[in-house]
Amino acid sequence: MKAASVKSFSKRLACPSSNLLLSFRRQALAREINFLIRHHLESCDFCYCELPLLAYYTPPKKGEIRTPELPINLRLLAEAIFRDGIEPVCEAQGKIETSDEVV
Repeated sequence: MKAASVKSFSKRLACPSSNLLLSFRRQALAREINFLIRHHLESCDFCYCELPLLAYYTPPKKGEIRTPELPINLRLLAEAIFRDGIEPVCEAQGKIETSDEVV
């Protein structure tokens, strides 16, 4: 069965940034900007759903740098490559292409 009409569920160019939505949640925006975002949320499912998720966001402390968590599958692959010394496979192994020739 095929859906009659499916809209794309993603952030668009017209969507406010996550930082702007955070400020909206904190009620730290000018009244005019607040009105515009509220109006946008009425028509944008993605931003409407993103807003409650931002309640779980905690900003980093001053000077703190957060590195993203490495997905476990990628970590296992990297460890296997370093442990076993696996060489990456490349179709044009040893060939470097320039504008005119293959070296």
